[in-house]
Amino acid sequence: MKVSTSHSAFACFLAANATIYVRPWEIFPALNGLPIYLGLIVAAGLLSYQSIQLHLRPLSLLAQPITLCVLGVCAAVAVSHLTNGYLGGMVSGTVMMAKTVAYYLVLVATVNTPQRLRVFMISLAICGVVSIGIAVADYHNVVPIESLTHIKERTGYSPTGVDQFLIRLCGLGMFHDPNDMSLLIITTGILCTAQLFDRQWGQARIFWVLPYPLLLLALLDTHSRGGLIAGGAGAMAFLSMRYGRSFAIAALGLGVLAAPLALGRMANIDLSSGTGQQRIRLWSEGFTAIQSPRLLFGIGQGMYEDLANYVAHNSYVHAFVELGLFGGTFFVGCLFFAGYGLYRLKADSEAVYEPQLQYYQPFMAAILATWCAGMLSLSRCYPPPTYTIIGMMAAYLNITGAYLEPARPVIWLNRGLRRRWLCGSGLVFVAMFAATRLLARF
Repeated sequence: MKVSTSHSAFACFLAANATIYVRPWEIFPALNGLPIYLGLIVAAGLLSYQSIQLHLRPLSLLAQPITLCVLGVCAAVAVSHLTNGYLGGMVSGTVMMAKTVAYYLVLVATVNTPQRLRVFMISLAICGVVSIGIAVADYHNVVPIESLTHIKERTGYSPTGVDQFLIRLCGLGMFHDPNDMSLLIITTGILCTAQLFDRQWGQARIFWVLPYPLLLLALLDTHSRGGLIAGGAGAMAFLSMRYGRSFAIAALGLGVLAAPLALGRMANIDLSSGTGQQRIRLWSEGFTAIQSPRLLFGIGQGMYEDLANYVAHNSYVHAFVELGLFGGTFFVGCLFFAGYGLYRLKADSEAVYEPQLQYYQPFMAAILATWCAGMLSLSRCYPPPTYTIIGMMAAYLNITGAYLEPARPVIWLNRGLRRRWLCGSGLVFVAMFAATRLLARF
């Protein structure tokens, strides 16, 4: 679906998106309270209003079911509270999710050409490097940021009985968690790699090597096991798209063998004790809470923490428990349709006659796989960064459809695809439930 929006709308969106990742008011406290993001995203929305309307037409939703699923998650937030009789939660939750939906719609409305997609990816890479650089500078006491704190985790005791701690890198705003930071770091690395090998940069592309030492240091500072899994999933997806499945499996096997020697704590993944077992118990509490009659619509958005004193630390479990099968199916659908669209382009040998879009295919797959795996250890069903990735995938598929011969949607929500979506979502639910029952220790 190819629609036109003004350059001003696109510029306002890029500026609004930058504030999500860099958050100037946290760096400069004097800016605190100024509605910087709100002003920019509202301006972008008003300037792209006609294009947004086109994306909301029934036929457009069938041609891009990712958008349908994003709207479905918003509806599920309202229904989850309504069915539990919590009208205040329905209002606040719907307003919260509607802001994220507005962000997503502006993204897909303004990022609508190969050139704009490239600029958007470059801006994400730059914002990621800046945000990570600020966090690392604070972590190593180079430039202290008052609003930034890092997680202090007890790891044991010394021979003399003194507590031993591990300081884990956190970032600004929505990335104030080591696992969040690891996702940002890996995604930024993929985006930088996409620019490094992009011939449009000419000789200047060598400068995209410069962020790598910073990204490696930051990733090690997070000590994130979830980040390691996400990175492995991203690498597997990239290699599969670029070189084939066999090469990807062989490379992943070598990586698994080398990881314990190179990464220490990050490669020590144990689900029978420690934080791994604690999270599985949290999943178990959630699944117990949605036994009939809450199975269909859930316990209510934002209520998981009230139930278990913590969030689920798994976006799929979190969505199914808070929003029920209804909302969880829509959330999984956002990722399912993105993955299925990329799969169709690869498996069916679709002729994309725009070289830039062909070039970006394996990088898109790597970013999507990274986030899908990373959300196994994070509850991020609602915040904008998750919908940055979902929106980028939707925008890529929209643009690519216009460059097929003949031009057509990459995917179409017909009966067969709807069946695959529902079966895939059901499999995710069953897999999460089965893993909980098999691995939980009480």
